[in-house]
Amino acid sequence: MTSTPAKTIAREFWESWGRGDLDATWRQYVADDIVIHPSSGYEFTRQSWLEAEKALHAAFEDIKVTVVDQIEDGDMVATRWAVTARQSGEFFGVPSSGRTATLTGTTFDRVQDGKLAEHWAEVGVPQFLQQLSA
Repeated sequence: MTSTPAKTIAREFWESWGRGDLDATWRQYVADDIVIHPSSGYEFTRQSWLEAEKALHAAFEDIKVTVVDQIEDGDMVATRWAVTARQSGEFFGVPSSGRTATLTGTTFDRVQDGKLAEHWAEVGVPQFLQQLSA
């Protein structure tokens, strides 16, 4: 059992995510048996979520992640975040434009034993893709 607050774990997850070593981030912050709730028509497993994040990192440079707001209630934490990056490769069928765009989202995570154990996400992918295509 960890005494680290849930919002600290979630913030550290995003900081680690921003550094780009996603395999290390998943090992340290994402439980092997995480429950990921479907959102916005997407269903993920732990592995497919990791692969989607790797695809984003592969298609963008100058990635900057910002934790905008957090609210914690026991083992649950809500995090509003923004990722700003410059496109350098194809992403979701959108060819590289060299544009800088911002992806925003809100995640709710239940933290158990220092790791994300349950995850909900609302992510503005359509708006992000629109910025890239404009």
